[in-house]
Amino acid sequence: MPLRKLTRIVVLLTLTLIIQLFGLPQLITGPLINMMLLITALILDPLSGILLGMLTPLVALFRGQLPPLLAPMVPFIIVGNAIWVGVFALIRPSVNRNLLSSVRTWIALLTAALLKTLWLFATARFLLPLLLGKHLPDALIAAMSFPQFITAVAGGAFALALYNLLYSRVGLRGSG
Repeated sequence: MPLRKLTRIVVLLTLTLIIQLFGLPQLITGPLINMMLLITALILDPLSGILLGMLTPLVALFRGQLPPLLAPMVPFIIVGNAIWVGVFALIRPSVNRNLLSSVRTWIALLTAALLKTLWLFATARFLLPLLLGKHLPDALIAAMSFPQFITAVAGGAFALALYNLLYSRVGLRGSG
């Protein structure tokens, strides 16, 4: 692995962990984490973003940001993060210039956010109760619905803005 890529991985992982360690409310932490997952995919590659998305729910659980009742959701949140990064990467334009003005970029972002939200909601509402033999409280099911869409879209918009800033001002070259 080239030193440049390794350095970027370490920096992005560190920044993501710092965000989680602040212990801010979900409406702040959620968009920032979603931003870090996409910015990692844009700067490095989608696999790196997916791998980072595997760590974030585990850190959230150990930090107490994810209620203990939602511990069985962790593997499904990991899949949701993979959907978020993977769908975005599959649909977005391959040219990195001016992602903010590309309709295809916004379609990628909205589609990825919607699919992640649908996955998390369906898991909390149907799959997890089937596996656990009991229903989750309505408040926890609600937390896995529309708020997930909002935090994903906000985080995605932040990621695109940050990436465009880095690309135009610093000359950063991402995954292509």
